[in-house]
Amino acid sequence: MLKKVASNTFAQLVAKFFGAGLTLLTTYYTIRVAGLELYGDLTRILVMVAVGFTIIDFGLNAEGIRSSKSRSDMQNTAQRILLTRLILSFVIILILNLIVYLLPGGYSQTIKSIFWLGSLAIVFQGLYTSANAWFQYTLSYWKSTFSVIIGSTTGTILTLYYLFNNPSLSNLVMANTFGYFIMAICSLIFMFPKLEKLAVLSLLLDVLPLLKRSLVLGLILIASVLASKFDTVILGVFRQSSEVGEYGFAYRIFDVILVVPVFVMNAVYPLFIKERINGINSQIISKSAKYMGLLGVLAGIVLWFGAPLVSYVRPDLHTSIEVLKILAYALPLFFLTAPLMWGLIGQNKDKIVLSMYLLAALLNITLSLLFIPAYGALAAAINTGITELFILLTLLYYTKKIPFT
Repeated sequence: MLKKVASNTFAQLVAKFFGAGLTLLTTYYTIRVAGLELYGDLTRILVMVAVGFTIIDFGLNAEGIRSSKSRSDMQNTAQRILLTRLILSFVIILILNLIVYLLPGGYSQTIKSIFWLGSLAIVFQGLYTSANAWFQYTLSYWKSTFSVIIGSTTGTILTLYYLFNNPSLSNLVMANTFGYFIMAICSLIFMFPKLEKLAVLSLLLDVLPLLKRSLVLGLILIASVLASKFDTVILGVFRQSSEVGEYGFAYRIFDVILVVPVFVMNAVYPLFIKERINGINSQIISKSAKYMGLLGVLAGIVLWFGAPLVSYVRPDLHTSIEVLKILAYALPLFFLTAPLMWGLIGQNKDKIVLSMYLLAALLNITLSLLFIPAYGALAAAINTGITELFILLTLLYYTKKIPFT
């Protein structure tokens, strides 16, 4: 079991750090060649696309794994997940395009006219995420890793080409979307090594029941994206593109580190569910929390001391450095909340987790509207830490009330 967890966690880390490394490379050249203003506008588009990524997750993978009793059962479930998420993706694209069209301030007409192109990445991310349900259940994450490597490399090559030849917002958005397209195609090829005829009509009949079973998990993810991304949207509305760019750059670095607890739980969750089904007592979640907490403290220390290194990208990135130092204090909180949250979900306490994240979203929205218009990026970073602290405290409270068995 430990070998499987380690191997699949490592596979995810390779994928993320490869993808994130290339993203940081393109971010570096975007800021150096195209400037903070263009990168700020790109951040406005990508943060809304990231909101779509989180929403289309909708807990479908977690619910599919939790409800599947055998490998063959999971095969059928994976196909249902794919079709359901494909339909959900198109709905979310329409909604997000409408929201962006209505947003005032920094969301200019140029951004609004280009956003539809960036939003297509939501469909491709949905296909990739659906394939990951199968890779996660079978603990074959290396297939997912290869898809990320191929897609990220394609997107990076295109981005660098446009940066040094025609660095426009539309070209950079197109390069990003095309990279996700390639990643989706590769993941589907790995998922279906042989071309199979899908019973589309039968699968369509299962879409609504699957959405209904995943509703609470989906609402949790929607609440979590409000709790973590709303501040960036408000920043994009009220503050200048250069400040949005600096915050976006700092948060990209922060996101790279945050993949560690997420990927560990991706590997642990199927094993935890199987042991719960078999009635075997397990301390996986509590042990994961202890190790993740320690690792989070170490990561926070490294991030705090390493923050000034971003000045090598551009000497005037003072806001990025301050944002990273603030986020470094919050980093251990994120490492702790991941195992505790999935521990409660594994115990079918979805509604408790949902109530926590709805309150956290309300807290973040309130803080963002009160402080970001006046204080900008630093307020957004502080709000992130306060929101995650609230989530951790509520998780600890309910974890003590519901022992892991």
